[in-house]
Amino acid sequence: MWSYFKFEFLQFIFNKKNIAIYVILLFFSCYYALKIAPAYNPIEKVDVSVMEARYLTREEFLKNVEINDGTHPLTKFAAQIFPEWNKYDKERLEAIKQHNLNEYAEATFKWYAYSDAIIFRYGGDFLYYNPRYYTYGNNYAREDGHFAYSYSASRFEGYTKGKSNLTINVFEERTALQTLQRQLHSYLPFILIVSCILFTVDIVIKDRRNPTLLQGLPLSDWIRLMIKGAVSLVGSILAIIPLSVGLLIIGVQNGFGDFNLPVPIYHSVEELFSNITIREYLIQNVVFLVIWFLFIISLLLLVSVTLKNEFATLLIGCLVVIVEFAYFSRGIGVFRDVQWYPTSYVQVGQIISGYRNYLYGTDELTFGTGLSIIGLCTCIFLLLTFLISNHKKFKLL
Repeated sequence: MWSYFKFEFLQFIFNKKNIAIYVILLFFSCYYALKIAPAYNPIEKVDVSVMEARYLTREEFLKNVEINDGTHPLTKFAAQIFPEWNKYDKERLEAIKQHNLNEYAEATFKWYAYSDAIIFRYGGDFLYYNPRYYTYGNNYAREDGHFAYSYSASRFEGYTKGKSNLTINVFEERTALQTLQRQLHSYLPFILIVSCILFTVDIVIKDRRNPTLLQGLPLSDWIRLMIKGAVSLVGSILAIIPLSVGLLIIGVQNGFGDFNLPVPIYHSVEELFSNITIREYLIQNVVFLVIWFLFIISLLLLVSVTLKNEFATLLIGCLVVIVEFAYFSRGIGVFRDVQWYPTSYVQVGQIISGYRNYLYGTDELTFGTGLSIIGLCTCIFLLLTFLISNHKKFKLL
């Protein structure tokens, strides 16, 4: 068995298609690190000029306003809420000018918590979140702003309680580990899962090109399939290597961060956040992605044995990745049990952070539920593959 594994692995490594995939991943990683990452412009960032302009405008208002019985209610309201708002902005400005980043984190946590409480309660007519939440006709701008401000408050609270070395790049989530976190929350799971599909799509069918080479091996079709699956799994995990080159470049440019940095996790029932360390977040993502690799590999092995068509195998694999777009709609989780669909868990990082629950309007899409459903489907695919591979009609060679 070990000899056959080495044989398959060498074929996998020297396969021109697989080499091309690794090269493309390396190119993408370097391009991202050198071109896209430096241009990252977060909505919530450390912008002294904006803070100063906001503080001075409110301070000028408070110095000149006169409150009496004839004062407009909104003017009275502004006079009530501006002092505390300016208190936090002043603390932020003084802390950043003195480069006291721990005090800046403390004041910023209070600023986001206070801002969100005021805007979400009274907003809609005269108080608004950051203008960038209202672009492109976003019908959920108020909800997205509330989510982002609560997220930021939780994140900065985590900085005040942690022991991480704080920098501006940490506050703007530009360090290598935080960039990895952001990409796991975005398109990286898609890239890794699609890579797994491309690695696996021909691993069974390729044997038909050299049948005499393998006919003499004293291994059952089931054992061969399991070894092929193991090779695909190892190859899919190795895709991390070319992608990590980009992270090294980002680390040199912006710092690597550390594994104790906080990652806010959304709890939809209470509509609040709690923090876990980035170490815990990455471990959960790795476990989830490995389970996804096993799911994809077991499905494609089953399809390869039954249909014996490379295009059909590729098509089915890609459908699994994109089918969620056919039924996704914000808030649909209230009306449909999307938590039972394995395809609802493709965006691994968003599942773990709770963001997918926020979008679907449910609290059922959890790390544990996802592992259970995808793991169960994987076992079913493997059982069917075992039964079919022992049938003469579906012999590999």
